[in-house]
Amino acid sequence: MKSILKAIAIGVAATLGSTSALALDVKVGVIQGLSGPPAIVDFGESYLQGIRMALKEYKAEGGTAGIELVVYDDEANPQRAVSFAQRLIQNDNVSAVMGTVSSGNVMAFAPILQRAGIPLIAGPSIATGITTKFIDEDPSFIFRCSMVEKFQIDKMLDWGIANFDKIGLLHSTTGYGTFAADEIQEGMEERGVKLVAIEAAAPGINDLTPQMIRMRDAGADLVLSFHESWELPYRALPRIDYKPTFAGNWGLSSEKVIDVVGRDAIEGTVMGQALDLNDPKAAAFDERMRAEFGAAYRWPVVAALGYDGGRIMFKAIENAGSDDPAAIRNAIESIQEVDAISAIPAKPFSANDHECLDPEDVFLGVWRDGRVVRLE
Repeated sequence: MKSILKAIAIGVAATLGSTSALALDVKVGVIQGLSGPPAIVDFGESYLQGIRMALKEYKAEGGTAGIELVVYDDEANPQRAVSFAQRLIQNDNVSAVMGTVSSGNVMAFAPILQRAGIPLIAGPSIATGITTKFIDEDPSFIFRCSMVEKFQIDKMLDWGIANFDKIGLLHSTTGYGTFAADEIQEGMEERGVKLVAIEAAAPGINDLTPQMIRMRDAGADLVLSFHESWELPYRALPRIDYKPTFAGNWGLSSEKVIDVVGRDAIEGTVMGQALDLNDPKAAAFDERMRAEFGAAYRWPVVAALGYDGGRIMFKAIENAGSDDPAAIRNAIESIQEVDAISAIPAKPFSANDHECLDPEDVFLGVWRDGRVVRLE
């Protein structure tokens, strides 16, 4: 009898030990712009909504890792972003990080994470060089799930040159606006076409009428709009009898823009995209997000990339079976069979490519009848 009881006790102990070994608690840091300029907040909140939905569904589907998000608001301030990255490493003991909106902030803290060996999935930052700066490291810990500036600009310029006679450029004087303007001018030069007008404006300005008058007088029938106050160019048009087509940053797809600008004014505006709401899977995601977040949900493509980035991160943690950052990094790079909502392919990463989107995955969207759809 004693031998039987002893055998049972050993079996129970072994089972408990096995269960304990399988228990995996992992902290994932999230740095996002959740206060400050409205455009920053719109990006940051939308991407974070996607991450939160991904985690909710991961748990509901029986995910085996106990994942906790540690979220900080960098207010689009690079010093705060760096401070939070250091805090996540030193105090919070996170195994991985996601974020943030501002490309400058990502470029400020990405080297810290690289040196610490903590994997980063950047997003929704957009500057072209975020991952390529680190790709030759052995290994690189820097990944991204977001739009890439060069990809959307290349698509936009090819379309614009094929369909319009005169193209103008409006941009802000921020670091982002200047960067985008440089990429556009380089792209136009490569294609042997000159811009008929280039107008710049400070980020705090509240009236772009003078710039739009000069754009009109130059005869620009397509205006490439890369000023973060997306609504300002539209406001001037009724006063100056001018109706160009606008194309610009994927920020123009936010539902906040149509709320401010109006459905008639935004009609026909074109932007970079990586989500087609005519796809049944994307439409179902859109419905789930609206049910979950209500009126606070307003940007499907950014939320979808946050969701897909979160799904990749959580699945990689599960595949790694560990909270070891190096193991998670390797699992991110090797992940496959990704069933993305956005245009992310099934195997997004390789040793030489840490962007979840490739140029062929990016397309142009257009406002039609109050919705952003694929430009045909």
